Amino acid sequence: MPAVPQPRRCRMALFSNHRICDYEQLPNDYQDRVGLPFSINELTHVEVQRIFGADMKPEPANHLLRVLHGRRVAGTLDDPAYAVNTAQFTYEQMGKALAYLRKTVPVEEVRNAGLRAEDELAQMEGQMAEAKEANEREVEHEEGVIAREAPYTEDPVYGHSVFDQIRATNRAKQKARDVAATKDRLEREEREGTIPGTLAELNQESHGHRTKAITNPTIQAYYEAAQSDLVEPPDMSVAARILPSAIFVTLLLGLMAAISMVYEEPARRYRLIPEISTAQATVAALVAVNLLVYMAWKVPPLWKYLNGLFIVSVATPRPLAMFTTIFSHQSLSHLLANMLPLIVIGPALHDEMGRADFLTLFLACGSLSFVGSLTTYTLRGMLGTTTIGGSGATLGLCAAYFWEHRMDGFKFFGLPEHGVHGIIFLAGLLALQLAGLGKALARKIDLASHLAGFAAGMASIEVIQRTARQRQANEVEGRSVIEVWFWLKPWLRAWLDEKQATAAVAEAEREAQRKDKK
Repeated sequence: MPAVPQPRRCRMALFSNHRICDYEQLPNDYQDRVGLPFSINELTHVEVQRIFGADMKPEPANHLLRVLHGRRVAGTLDDPAYAVNTAQFTYEQMGKALAYLRKTVPVEEVRNAGLRAEDELAQMEGQMAEAKEANEREVEHEEGVIAREAPYTEDPVYGHSVFDQIRATNRAKQKARDVAATKDRLEREEREGTIPGTLAELNQESHGHRTKAITNPTIQAYYEAAQSDLVEPPDMSVAARILPSAIFVTLLLGLMAAISMVYEEPARRYRLIPEISTAQATVAALVAVNLLVYMAWKVPPLWKYLNGLFIVSVATPRPLAMFTTIFSHQSLSHLLANMLPLIVIGPALHDEMGRADFLTLFLACGSLSFVGSLTTYTLRGMLGTTTIGGSGATLGLCAAYFWEHRMDGFKFFGLPEHGVHGIIFLAGLLALQLAGLGKALARKIDLASHLAGFAAGMASIEVIQRTARQRQANEVEGRSVIEVWFWLKPWLRAWLDEKQATAAVAEAEREAQRKDKK
């Protein structure tokens, strides 16, 4: 049972029987299961029946009122950690008790809860400071021991060298620091556990923040239910781990590409909101889906299903997750970082390509980025890696846009005179990714997914635009839909000619037989 932190200022009441209503007057020996006196005299049987009804007896009623009054003063009224002390009472009984207390015993519940939160924060900061000091003392002790035992050997020719001894001591101290840092990291990871997510997502979940322990038993139960029962990754070959997802992605993207060839955007009068363009509607829908999944991560009962469908796990890859994980973000900063490029670049790219090709490009960049991530970490043996987020998809859109406009000039407020070529922005995006190449794992960034999405964007836009140009050429020449697959045309024509020739020979033979009979 968590202890209530002691208040910063404690003014003791003159008489212990007097009613306490202020957090600063909370006694040092206060216990939640005992509570605080809410009145000089306890309620009689008649008063209890008037408040709770005939089913409540005076002794448990007064006990409930003391416990709830103590929680109002201690600021723990909404803390589920103390629910065990009132588990025998119904919600209706507790509601009636609180209503009576709030009517007859004025207490500043919000202020008391705020003071308790401040004391808890000060207590946590003190504990963290003590732990940090203890760790620093341990490091200093280890450095001192290693410094005294530094492996220094005098040069057999030149003899004792002070500089060599200092150099050996500094190396030993640095080794001690590295060992201490590794030990601290392992202890922290063991203490905090693994955050559901992400090489991409762990970057925002743990960048500068420590994971807060789960104290709510209900949330802890949902968290445990969402965890996998696997002790270690399943024993699978590299091909068995990668190919199902790669094949599924290829087939689904092929289907989308085929649909985009015949898809026509609805006329204005058939659109749900005709006042906005199709580009704005499409991008708004993508942002809305991302926002809905982000909100779903805040609902603990959904964690079990989200962990299965909206996280790419190298240990147990699911082909469908290569697409659904594009819309999955666990932190607001990650969501905003990916939605901003989509909102800025998306409508312009959509207007140039159309809805079907744009959605195909977006999903191609996202899914292929996860296939690239899955392949990279499988080959490197990092089977415990998980990743989420639409970074690969949005990077792919940016790469596709600037590749398509690589020779166009972009101006900012009319400057520079001839603009900055798109290829410069493309190189800048690539440089930003490559700059973190050596620190990606330390920062928990899924760089493999980013680079794969970047490459997929450039390749996909090239394929889509070439297909579009070929389709336009076919329309100009008047070809039918079947003739778009022009590589089938020679084979079909040869087959038809052969069939016609065979029929002509057969007809000639039948004609000759009829003449012979005559």
